[in-house]
Amino acid sequence: MADSNDDENFELVDYTAASGWEKFIASIESQLRLWQVDEDKAGNFDLETLHSTCSKLVVDCKQNREDVLIQITSLCTRTARLTYKSSTYALTLSVHPLLAYTHQQTKLDQQFPPIHVPELEADHSQSEPEWAWHPLHRWTNSKMLIYLQYMGEAGWGGSTQNLAGDNYSVSLETAKLLMSSLNMALRNARCQLPVFVPVGDAWRHLYTGRRLTCDEDRKFDCVSLARAPSAYLQLNGLLELFLSSFRITTYPSSINDTSKVELAALHQYKFKNTYSRDWNTRSPDFLYRMGDLNVGPANDPLRVFSLSALFQQAPCHTYIDLQIQGRDRLYLKTATAWMLSANMLAADRERTMLTEALEDAFAAWSQSNDDRHRHLNMAEQMEAHEEVTSDMLIDLFGSSADSHIRPPGLGEDNDSAKEAAVRLNETLAEVYSGQKRPSNIAQIIARMPYGVAVPYGSLLWRLSEIILVATAKRSADFWGAPSIMTFLRLLWAMALKEVRWRWEHNQLLPRIPLAAECTLEKGADTPNADSLAPSERHDDAGTAQAKHDIHLHYALIYQKLEMINCCIERKLDSGETPIVATAASASETDTKEIFDSVENTSLAQRIRSHVKTQIKRRLGESTRMRPIGRLLNTMRAVNNTEIGDFEEIKANSPYASDSEGFVSAEDADFDNVDDDASALLVDPASLNGSESALSSSVSVRLPANAVQGSSSMQAEPGANYVDVALSSSLDSNSGFHHVSNVVERNLSPPSQTRQSISESPEELGENEAAGRLYPSSSLRLLDSDEPMWIPQIQAHPILTEDMLRERETILMSFGTSTEGAQQRARLQCAELISDMEAFKAANPRCSLADFVRWHSPRDWIVPDGHPEREGHLSARMAEGEGNLWQQLWAEARRVPVERQRLLFDHNMEAEKALHYLEGIPAHSLFAGLLPTMFFIAYERLYRQPIIHRIPMLRERLLELESKLVQNTDWVDADSPAYSSIMDCLENLEVQASRCVSLLGKFPGQYALVEQLVMYGQAMVDNRNAQKVVLKALSKYNILTSQPSNREYVFTLAKHASQQIGI
Repeated sequence: MADSNDDENFELVDYTAASGWEKFIASIESQLRLWQVDEDKAGNFDLETLHSTCSKLVVDCKQNREDVLIQITSLCTRTARLTYKSSTYALTLSVHPLLAYTHQQTKLDQQFPPIHVPELEADHSQSEPEWAWHPLHRWTNSKMLIYLQYMGEAGWGGSTQNLAGDNYSVSLETAKLLMSSLNMALRNARCQLPVFVPVGDAWRHLYTGRRLTCDEDRKFDCVSLARAPSAYLQLNGLLELFLSSFRITTYPSSINDTSKVELAALHQYKFKNTYSRDWNTRSPDFLYRMGDLNVGPANDPLRVFSLSALFQQAPCHTYIDLQIQGRDRLYLKTATAWMLSANMLAADRERTMLTEALEDAFAAWSQSNDDRHRHLNMAEQMEAHEEVTSDMLIDLFGSSADSHIRPPGLGEDNDSAKEAAVRLNETLAEVYSGQKRPSNIAQIIARMPYGVAVPYGSLLWRLSEIILVATAKRSADFWGAPSIMTFLRLLWAMALKEVRWRWEHNQLLPRIPLAAECTLEKGADTPNADSLAPSERHDDAGTAQAKHDIHLHYALIYQKLEMINCCIERKLDSGETPIVATAASASETDTKEIFDSVENTSLAQRIRSHVKTQIKRRLGESTRMRPIGRLLNTMRAVNNTEIGDFEEIKANSPYASDSEGFVSAEDADFDNVDDDASALLVDPASLNGSESALSSSVSVRLPANAVQGSSSMQAEPGANYVDVALSSSLDSNSGFHHVSNVVERNLSPPSQTRQSISESPEELGENEAAGRLYPSSSLRLLDSDEPMWIPQIQAHPILTEDMLRERETILMSFGTSTEGAQQRARLQCAELISDMEAFKAANPRCSLADFVRWHSPRDWIVPDGHPEREGHLSARMAEGEGNLWQQLWAEARRVPVERQRLLFDHNMEAEKALHYLEGIPAHSLFAGLLPTMFFIAYERLYRQPIIHRIPMLRERLLELESKLVQNTDWVDADSPAYSSIMDCLENLEVQASRCVSLLGKFPGQYALVEQLVMYGQAMVDNRNAQKVVLKALSKYNILTSQPSNREYVFTLAKHASQQIGI
């Protein structure tokens, strides 16, 4: 019984080992299940995310092409290594998101899905772009497919380059074996995706494939013809080839027969852009002036553009004429959709003039300290630059009312400037209606930290523009131009000569905005207006409101120019005569006559004569010829002798340079100090042992009437000048009753000037009155009931940032003790004491209460319902122990303003400001102007209407704005902020120039141009846009030319899945 049960329960065990082929099939099946494409699944791809990512991918430069291809490969493919016998294969699952995700699919993607990533830049070193997706997606219109690729005998390489290699060949027998393996794996895993294996040489890209579904078994074959027969060059011949592939031997003879076959076509036209000199002058939204500091490159960046015309799938008789061989109806105007693409010149090869000028100037500045003692003689070079230097100085100091000729590239014609302004305002109103717009240049400057910027259109702003224009021209003529820093030193030295001339002849500096014209809030940047004197003084005080003031928001160099203008204004108000030199050498008589004849001298004559005279004297005739620059590459011989090595200047020499290619700031004034007694030059000997003239006390030679206002300056008979031992402008103590030490030499005492006043001016008699302007209309003295006379008072002192800083340091040095606080308070009351003395001199029988009623009405408290005379002093004015106002009133004497010591010596402060400007090293000068140069670049971009019309450029401009207003260390040449701003600026300039080029060909098509610049291609689905594109391309004879590439797809209507791509 037991044996019977054992016989019934048995099993068969196969001890045969699986073959290599079976293992290969099992590995394929296992990989299909791992990818989740078994059991009719579609894999684990997020098609929506893939479509959103891949549709925006673009190769913006050839350097990131490999990164983009790797990104697509990682997103759209799954690859596994398989081994059969001694060979290694790569099994790849590939999906085309633009074809698979049908919600946002275009007609072109549906019929001819792309296999390349759009490229913005033309790469002439590459004949055809690399594939981003496998071409089988396009040839078979398959959304997802699987293909097996041979990897070689050495094993898995692990890189994408091995997957695309074409150095192998697969025999027909091997291809059949691989195809059989895939078919069995697909059946076992119930996968319905098409599979492909290569056949023959890899470089031919021939494949055989199969797709198994429940309804059909579809096979794929590829045919490559080295030379197509003439019959296949026509649609009739291709249709016959297609029908014969399905063993349909009868050629269609009627429309009913051809309606079973459908055709889709794609024609591509490619053109090279022709060179045009006026490529950037065609668009009304872009401003370009020859020779000016323009935006964009000098040459057209557009290189190649192409148009792809899609003819959607339709019955063959729609496009093929069966009666006439070789005739079709595939006309460009009847195409279903157009795809326009454009390729630009590589960005690293474009010479963006605005960015390049900034980079060259920045490089010259950052390297200016490396070769500071190496110079060359450049007589011929400077003579060649004589005219351009004169023209630039004329433009710098000229005004629209001047009659001189404005040089090209350094200004704008009034009519064109007005038209450009109107165009920009119209664009801003149209684009930013109810939207936030980018900040204009005035708003940018207002948001900058203190001491960084200068006003828009000011003297220093124009100087910075001239430097950038000169840098741009130097870039165009690199081998024949001197260093830009050499040019800056020469231009600055000549500009200071004009500044000094205007100071000495009582002429205000141009391009210095008035206090009322300042766009910033009053009080935030003009503390000198009313910080040291109450605002009530301006109503009845004996001084007029000043037109010029110091704006502390701006750079210190600009504040010094404002100081000079304020001093000139004080001179004009006081009626002082111009400072004209009284001695001149015989050789300079003619030049002096030209300079000193103000009424007969034009700006152009004065500057041209000065530049020409100085260059000839110092470079051609003088035996003490000084080196003024460094030649960049080639050198010319001087006096028929070869120029040897660089001339080395010793550091302790008075001609030693303080930056690359320059002589010292004082030596930049080419006058002979020993011969010209009217020149105001810093003594070079005083600079020995000092790193900078800005921080050392020096001896300055002043003209006789340049020191008016200092009571300590006593003149000795027979002298024409005095030597003043004064510090830099940093040591100014205006308003502190401080006078610098003066060493008098041989000076004839000027008559009736304040210099002759003693240290303690004589007080008026008991009932004597002086310094009266007019009686007050509403106030009378409390004790005598006499009319209150408004006194003539001194104008308030004017302080720059460095002067305020030193003033603060002096005040803080008194400490926190009671005695120190009293000294500090008294030191700040100089202006108050002056007003008290002037008030007492004008009103002999006045009291402190009368002074308070006029000077500070808020401290005169009048009870409600009482007359003004019955008021009383406020608590801070009332009598009490230690009351400062009571003490100062008791100490104040009856001294009219004409006998008082000056609170602000405008002659001395102007000379200090000039001394500061003349002592600025070129490196420091450029550092002060560098932020302005970046603001100029922003302004040049902002005023281009095209920047505002295209959203992409607007975003770039906002990004540049945010980088400019960040806390940037403008002094540090190695600051990373510079690199970030430069990159943003260059990118915006490149994008803007590309938009300008495209708008010149397709005017008014802003959306189309933006798509082309961003993604390299754009659909032209608007009828108006198609008309504009067709009109532009008609210049290239597109209507009569043959397509450079043609693709056709034939499909059987009854079996839509059976198709062939040609």
